[in-house]
Amino acid sequence: MIRQEGKSPILFDTVGFNERGALLTRLQELGVNREDIGTVLLSHFHFDHAVNYPLFPNATFYLHEEEVTHIENNGEADLAVPAEMYPALRDSGRLSLLSGKSGVVEGLNWIHTPGHTPGLYSILLDYQGKKWALVSDTVKNISELITGEVAMTWDDARSRESINAVKQWADIVVPGHDRLLEIRRTGQQVEVMPLNESVIDIIVPWKDEKFSIKI
Repeated sequence: MIRQEGKSPILFDTVGFNERGALLTRLQELGVNREDIGTVLLSHFHFDHAVNYPLFPNATFYLHEEEVTHIENNGEADLAVPAEMYPALRDSGRLSLLSGKSGVVEGLNWIHTPGHTPGLYSILLDYQGKKWALVSDTVKNISELITGEVAMTWDDARSRESINAVKQWADIVVPGHDRLLEIRRTGQQVEVMPLNESVIDIIVPWKDEKFSIKI
């Protein structure tokens, strides 16, 4: 979640159905109701990033126009696309489309980082003296950031180009399915290091219990 002074909270992706309880619990811990979210930036329209969009009744949603084309043309071929959920979003009156290679949305810089899907985009932030990149599945894990080799991508070549662009710009990378990653540069050498441990939180809502597993 991103907070800007004087503005409604912004959510970057909505995670999947399995993480719905954890998402709402975390927002509650931050003192935010789901009705308070004013903007949801959907990096791409895969089930593990987008299906909880109906939880936010007052939000404006942003997708890249190339992602919409992908949903409409390839929604049945790309099995990670919950195509059956798109018409309600399209017809909600609250969907706005990004176009081009980069721009500003709700005061935040975004860049088109296709590959995993054609319309995937990332958010670029300057925070605490570092350049942060919220990249979703542009980079899913530390291995992809180090090697440029990706799994589960619609276009290998575009994925490599997008990862290279992130690697050149960012100091801190927030990947789609891993820890915070720091890029350290010494001369011509580039090193990628995790900033924290990988932890899976398991929440049992009906028992009000929470377990954490380090991996």
